[in-house]
Amino acid sequence: MRWTTITLLMVGCSEPDAVTGAPEQPPGSRDTGLDGDSVDDTGDTDDTDDTDDTDDTDDTDDTPPEDCPDGVICIEDFPSSHSSTTTGAASDRFDSYSCSPGTDESGPEVLYRVTLPEAGFLALELDEGMSTGVDVDIHLLDSRDADDCISRGHWRAGSLLEAGTYWVVADTWVDSSGGAQDGAYTLRLGLTTASTLEDEGMDASVAEDALYAYDVAWQNGDAEHFGYAITDFSLYAGERRQWVVTMDTGTVLWNLYVPHGEGSASSGDPGYADTFSDTNNSHQSSLGMMRASETYSGTYGYSMRLDGLESGYNGSVRSRAIVVHPWEGSRSTYVQSWGYAANTWGCPAIDDQISSDIIDVLADGGLLFFHYPDGDWSRNSSYLP
Repeated sequence: MRWTTITLLMVGCSEPDAVTGAPEQPPGSRDTGLDGDSVDDTGDTDDTDDTDDTDDTDDTDDTPPEDCPDGVICIEDFPSSHSSTTTGAASDRFDSYSCSPGTDESGPEVLYRVTLPEAGFLALELDEGMSTGVDVDIHLLDSRDADDCISRGHWRAGSLLEAGTYWVVADTWVDSSGGAQDGAYTLRLGLTTASTLEDEGMDASVAEDALYAYDVAWQNGDAEHFGYAITDFSLYAGERRQWVVTMDTGTVLWNLYVPHGEGSASSGDPGYADTFSDTNNSHQSSLGMMRASETYSGTYGYSMRLDGLESGYNGSVRSRAIVVHPWEGSRSTYVQSWGYAANTWGCPAIDDQISSDIIDVLADGGLLFFHYPDGDWSRNSSYLP
């Protein structure tokens, strides 16, 4: 193998400032002497139907699907998109819902029957391009009863659900003067399942935990939209161990190399991480659920700040200047040459050649989940079963 010289500028959470020759291990030295908790690089202080139409098997349900009721739109395939209008809609039976009893939804509504072929997170999203004066809200029900409301939102709703039949209502909000804000809308429905994530190379237990954690975060109101990044720190840094998902489509957009902090690196092999904390000056990665926040332009270019959602595990990531930024050391060519993604000072930095697109999917309210079976966070996190 011919080793080339790559110079990497590090500030804040990142790391070594030069790589030369053929080192015993990939770069992991120092940069400008700034630690991640003191100054960051801006100068701030720290679905498919499994049954076959012709072949019967012992482990499939041979019961034919129910006919779609009159006046109901039936959804069985994901992702799906449907455009309609509540103006003149045939149904006007739901006036309020148990998940928001004080909200007047007494205008006309459009009713959907949604059949999930397997367990997963069902994401519902209304297009934000509704006309002025139109206010349609989305509701997810366990039955055809407004008292069985699971989730609702002005633009988005969702929940981790078992396989089965559910009901979705696009309902018209009515203002205090009694004016119904009916009109046209577009609804998107996505289903993200553990099997989808496993098909993309994720460990089954990590996939299950990631969906459970996302559901907890969604019900907590932690997320503003459906962008989600899942990192499995138990994998070697030479493997693609981060998955970026859009939950509204159930699609994995990217499977990436991502580094850990040099303080998290195993003494036996720095390509593995085995120690995590939320401690200043540690140069360690943090575990748990985080929210993607605002973007900014720093030393590395277009970057994104993070806010930890789990006190004691990642609550100090903002003050530590742990951010998502472009990183040459996460390129596939770098990993192929050096064996693993270049360790940072704790930042989950991403391939600089595609980082802008990834940041745009996550910023301003997406979620990032960092998983590792450490026996502490993995037992005590409120985001895990």
